[in-house]
Parts: sequence; C-alpha cells; structure tokens
Amino acid sequence: MKNILIITSLLFYSFSLSGQENEHLFFLETDTSWRKEMFVFPINFARDIDYQGVEDARFPKGWEEQDSPNFWSYAYAWNLEDSGDLTEADLETSLQKYFVGLMRWEETSVQLSTTNNAVFTGVVKTMDAFFTKEPMDLNVLIEKTYCEEKNKSIILFRFSPKGFEADVWNKLKEVQLPLAIASCEETKVKKIHDLIKACSDYGQFNGSVLVAENGEIIYKNGFGQANMEWNIPNKSDTKHRLASITKQFTAMAIVQLVAENKLALDQPITTYLPDYPKATGDSVTIHHLLTHTSGIPNYTSFPNYREVMRAPHNTMELVSLFADLPLEFSPGEQFAYSNSGYVLLGVIIEKITGKSYEQVLQDKIFSPLEMNDTGYDQHRTIIENRASGYNKIANTFENASYIDMSAAFAAGALYSTVEDLYRWDQALYTEKLLPKEYMDLLFDTHIAAWGQHYGYGWEIGKLRIGNTQEHTQTISHGGNINGFNTQITQIPASQSLILLFNNTGLAPLYDMTTAINGILHDKPYISPKRSMAYSLLDKVQKDGIASGLAYYNEIKKSDEYHLNENEMNLSGYQLIQSGKVEDAAAVFKLNVEAFPNSFNVYDSYGEALMMLGDTALAIENYKRSVQLNPNNENGIQILKEIGIDTESLIIKVPVEHLQLLAGEYMATDQARDWKIVIEELNGELFGNDGGYRYKLNPIGDEKFINPDDGATVVFDAKDKNAITFVIFGRVNFKKVK
Repeated sequence: MKNILIITSLLFYSFSLSGQENEHLFFLETDTSWRKEMFVFPINFARDIDYQGVEDARFPKGWEEQDSPNFWSYAYAWNLEDSGDLTEADLETSLQKYFVGLMRWEETSVQLSTTNNAVFTGVVKTMDAFFTKEPMDLNVLIEKTYCEEKNKSIILFRFSPKGFEADVWNKLKEVQLPLAIASCEETKVKKIHDLIKACSDYGQFNGSVLVAENGEIIYKNGFGQANMEWNIPNKSDTKHRLASITKQFTAMAIVQLVAENKLALDQPITTYLPDYPKATGDSVTIHHLLTHTSGIPNYTSFPNYREVMRAPHNTMELVSLFADLPLEFSPGEQFAYSNSGYVLLGVIIEKITGKSYEQVLQDKIFSPLEMNDTGYDQHRTIIENRASGYNKIANTFENASYIDMSAAFAAGALYSTVEDLYRWDQALYTEKLLPKEYMDLLFDTHIAAWGQHYGYGWEIGKLRIGNTQEHTQTISHGGNINGFNTQITQIPASQSLILLFNNTGLAPLYDMTTAINGILHDKPYISPKRSMAYSLLDKVQKDGIASGLAYYNEIKKSDEYHLNENEMNLSGYQLIQSGKVEDAAAVFKLNVEAFPNSFNVYDSYGEALMMLGDTALAIENYKRSVQLNPNNENGIQILKEIGIDTESLIIKVPVEHLQLLAGEYMATDQARDWKIVIEELNGELFGNDGGYRYKLNPIGDEKFINPDDGATVVFDAKDKNAITFVIFGRVNFKKVK
C-alpha cells in the first residue's frame, strides 16, 4: 500500500471530533523502510495544506525494514482546545466518520472499550476500498492526555493489523510520545513553520529555509515563488544566488592554499600579483584582503557600478576599476567592507593554481562535500531549479535589475541551495577540508566589525535569543545582490544552523533568525507583524483615501501591525505612479508625523505638495529636510530653483567644540561591551559603530542626527571631563578616551 495515497487523501476531506474545531493533526505514516516522517497541520485546513518540508519527527538510527509491522501501520493525534470528556461512543462515531469520509472505506464499524477514560482499545472492521478490496480488521489503541496548563487534550491514535503486544508498537510509541504527548507543547518545528509562514503570508519572505539542531535537520521548506511568471514554487532544493555568502568559500580556498604552503597570509599581494600597482599593493597583505582591512576602495560603491554590473567582465577588467586608486586608510588600521578585496583574492587563487576560480572551488570544496547543487552562476548556463530575482515595491513585485555575475566574481557570484549549505555547515565541524589549526583561522576574531568581529569571510559575534536579553555565540554572514538576500547563521555550541534564502529583495532575515534562535532555545520570541503601510495602501486603492485614513487610525492601535518609514514612503510613490497624488500626499503626511527626525519623509512630502501646487507648504518641508540632512542634494536643488537660500538653513558648530566631542564612548547600561567612536573630520562629526560609519548632522542644542535612519545623538558636555551622550533616546554612553 503506497502511503503517499493516504497522505494525498487528506487534501480533499476534513472532519471534526465531537463538533470541536482547531484540532491539530500529528500524522505519522510508516513504510517498510521507516523513512516517512510526521506532519503537523490544522485538521480544519486539511483541504489546503502544503506538506512540503513540514517534517516533525526523526526515526532512531539503525532501524531496518523488518522493524516495520507492515506497509501502512500509522498513528495520528487530535489536539483539542478544551478538556471535554470523550466516551467510547464519541470516539466510535468519529472514527467511523474518519474511515468512511476521509479514507473512503465503506462498511466500517468501530468497537472500543476503556477502563479509565484515558486509554481505549478496540477494533475497526472495515472494507479496504483502496487496494485489497477485501474485509479487514484493524487493531486500535487510543490514548488521551489532558494538558491542564494549556487547557487542551491530545488524543493519540494508532492502527495496525498486528496486535498491541508486538514489539514494533513500543518503537512507534517511542517516536510519537515525546512529540505529541509528553510535552503538551507545540513542537519547535511547528513554531518555526508558523513563524516563516506568517512572514510569507505578510509579504516579508519568499524563499527557502532550513534549520538544524544538534547537527540534524529539523525543518526545511520553501515559501512563495521561485519564478512568478511560471508560478513555480520555492522548495528546499531551489537554487538561490548567495551574494556575499560567497566570501566564505573564497576564504576557504585561500586558507587551503596557505595550508599547502602555496601562499602566506602576511605577504604583500604584489608577491602573487606582480603587475598590481606597488604603491598600494606592497603594503596590502592577504590577511588584509580577507578581513576587509586593506583600505582598497569598494568598487560596488562607485557611482558607475550600475553600468558595470550589466556587462560581462574578465577579472583584470574588474581589478582595473580600483587598482590605481589611493587607499582610503593605512592597511590594518580599520575595518571597511570591500568587495574589491575579495575580487583580488579570487584573482590570486587563479594565479597560484592555474585554474579558474570556479574550477578550484569545484575541485577543492563542492565535489569533496557532494555539494552538487552549488556553483558559479553563469547567465548562459542552463541551471535546473534556479530561482529568479525580484524586488518588492510596496505591495507589488518587479523583476530585479539585471546583473552579469562576472561583475560579482569571488565576492558574490555563487549559487546554492539550503540543503547544500547544510552539507557545508557540517563539514566545518570536521577536518575534511582543512586541518583544525587552519580551520581556526577562518573563525578567529581578527578585527572589530559591525559591533562584533570579522574572521576570514565570516562575522563572529553574538545573536540575541528571541525576545530576551540572552545571547548565543554565532558564526554568520549575510548576502545581498539584485533580487536576493541571504543569511547563514551557525550556533556552534549546539551545532545548530539557520539558513534563510530570499528571492524578493530585502527581507527581515536577521529578525527572522533571532526569532528562530528563540524557538530553538525554548524562549519567547517576537512574532511577525503585518505591514501597516501596505495594509493602508491596499485599503486606499480599494476604498479610497478617506476609508484608508480611518483604517490607519484603527490599525495603528493594534499590536498585530508594524509601521516602517520606508514602506510608507514606497506606498506613497506607488499612489503617485497610479495618478493618485492627493492620496500620496496624505500618506506622506502620516509618515512625517510618525518619523519627524527623518529628512527623507519631508523631502517626499514636499515633492507631492509641489505636484499639487502647494508651493508654500512644499518649501517648508524641503527646508526641514535640508536642516536634517545638509547633504540632501535634491532638496537643496529644488529650493535653489525657487530662489531659497539654503546656507542659512544649515546649523554650524565650531570645529573646536566638535573636537571636544570626539573620542571613544562606551555604553553604560548595556549587557554587552558597546563602543562607539565619535570622529571630527574637516569640520564634520561622524560616528563609527564597529565599522558602520555614519555622519552626524547638528540640529541644535547639542543634538545631532544620523540622516541614514533618523537616529538622534544628544550630547551633554557641560562637564568637559565627563562628556556623555544618549542615542535612540534611551541608550547612555560615556566618553572614556
């Protein structure tokens, strides 16, 4: 009997027990190899359930085919939301409906007995309508557990032609009880599934996911579409562009060459690339490239990169983009993320080995690990199961801008699946690719970066455990390239792994990873929330701006929604594109009220007001935008065209005072060591938070603002020997140097 037929039948029928709803079905079917796994879903959604990847049980290793009682012994559970007593008659009626309705087995009768109203035994006499077409007796064992703290009952059913004295029932019970009965809790897997599904339903995630714990995969699945034009779904074997996760493979190949004594980490790059300009190359080492401390300008930040990325390039053409430029700082002096450095590492790999970068990775990493779904993304090559990249624009999608992946090269040109990166993850706990002494180099904390540390192609640091103040040590890296963003997070202490690949632009992968980390540690976590901006946009497009504004005022009181400045801005421009400028202005005004420290919200509102002919109010908003960000060239240009002097809008702070504020500051009320360096450069103030460098624009009364995100920094310099500042309005820092 093919178990898949039984599973398929669940798609078409639904039933309830004694009129109860919200049952959850823990379904386990066993075949002769004991390889089927448990599925978890609400019974009342059985018609629509997508089974992909919803595995929730693992069989003991070493089970053999003869351990199975027969093809189709199986078990499932009803998870009831109350504690109502169940009688033999209740169960007999429900099971008869199950076999006649769900299983389509006619002529079914059920006889049960119990001694304590918690364990029921009996027999189901039925006609096998699927296969044998003959009468059949099924032994039934039913166990009920009431979870008082959850006010729910879990009722476990087991069926088999074999008697309950058979040893296999004990084995089946061992598999089932810890998940469905003993804990009286939702499993980690179901929580992960519900979390990711909510993100997908809310338009925040479209891609593939894999989670492992103690070295074993506990969840893998795909959500949304790999190709929207052809309605092809994402799966766990969908190939996604890795973007900067590529860097860890480049770093591995470099350190492998170090282990083979073919290069040295402390040697200048001109040792291996003699044609590289010596004025800069003689002072830059392999170590500097690996750790983003070379000072070589990042070519993907150049103004012409949009044109660069569209054309095919050989490696030396890429190098020529930055080779003759001066260094931004002395090598080793600081961290500054540079794709240029990893392009050079790829060139060095090719120079030393005499092979292409692609072939070296295939020979030294992918083939040994049987990573058969990983490779270098060539546009001309037909790659099975390759996802397309999209950008989410408000509540719609568009194809991502084209990029020839040769422009990313060793900094970001690989593709892979979550399943292959699980193989990669597991190998990093072994010496398959490198002896331990060299493997440790990859994960050493070489340089402070982003408030954590950077190793060789990896970020080394901590990840918050859900919605708590606790943290776990992690090794991670993210990636972002046209239409794709990715995140790999290892938790070495428990050999856990969280992989999130998204093919619709920027998704909140860090927040999702943090929540999953909470689930893995049985801690509270923040559930996804609906976008207030996109919900508002939908309402305006459907019912008009008046209904939309009323709806906005209603949902902003709800904890089920979140408000995001950028999403509101995109919603406004979506309305402009559809010719609804007045509606857009109303949305931009809401954004100004919600984010008064953001220069961009005033700029957008001013643009809409100009389109409506309200020049006076537009000028006021453009002025405020320039005050918050004196580098807002768009606002300055528009004001100048109107004849407004913008110089008077900019607040000037004496250089001597800026120099007084400059120094190293440490957080005084945080669990972790949090250092921010304040720098004065050419009469301007900058903050540096672990490598993230941002400008601080003065807006009066010792108050400065980061134009990137509107965050405020308020200094207190009354005592020149004890200067402090407050960031985000709540985190206190004290000058220590």
